[in-house]
Amino acid sequence: MHRNLEILLEIQALELTLRELDVDIAALPKHLAIVEGRLQDAQQAVERAKAAEVAGQSERRQVDREIEALRAKVDKIRAHSGDVKTNQEYRALLDEIAFAEAQIAKHEERLLEIMESADALGRQVKEAEGALAAQRAEVAAEAGALKDSTGVKRTEREKLAANRQKLRSQADEMWLRRFDRVLRMRGQALAAIDREACSGCRVRQRPQFLQEMSGDPERLFVCESCGRILYLETDQVPSSQ
Repeated sequence: MHRNLEILLEIQALELTLRELDVDIAALPKHLAIVEGRLQDAQQAVERAKAAEVAGQSERRQVDREIEALRAKVDKIRAHSGDVKTNQEYRALLDEIAFAEAQIAKHEERLLEIMESADALGRQVKEAEGALAAQRAEVAAEAGALKDSTGVKRTEREKLAANRQKLRSQADEMWLRRFDRVLRMRGQALAAIDREACSGCRVRQRPQFLQEMSGDPERLFVCESCGRILYLETDQVPSSQ
């Protein structure tokens, strides 16, 4: 195989590897966003637990105020019970006191329920905060691993890019221009002959064309269909002996 083809094949292999590395490196922000996005569920769980705890505390204060207001009402009614003049008025006061005390009992029952649930809500907050802390540690470790991996890939890319530049300096300028142009158009500039066809576009090549390729390995041959630079595998090249 002609040295120019060997060089261009090495460059093409590097180009493909560099392309993959570029994709991986460019994907880092997206991968980090996905990893860090897992914190949202844990954070929302903490917020929901805290909101429920705050709501419970707010309801407890409201119930306490209502109980105090009802007790004050009962005390006021009793304080004025001596002012009533008829039995009917007195019975009305007793009914009013009984209703207020029933309301107090109902509120006190609700207050006990709130106090019991407060402990459970407190535990939920602690559990949610613990889960969030664990998730943060896991995400931090995974994000760190992603960044480290990307750093390794960036270093590898720099080395491969330097190697590519070294190889390019050794290639024939005309072949290299053709290579660059087809690479931009097709994504792959070189294609082997496979069963008498271009392995890039699968178009069969003329027998005379293939014969010329076999007889003149130092000449640049191009697929008339896709424009890729064609080459014969080593076992297809006739021996010079």
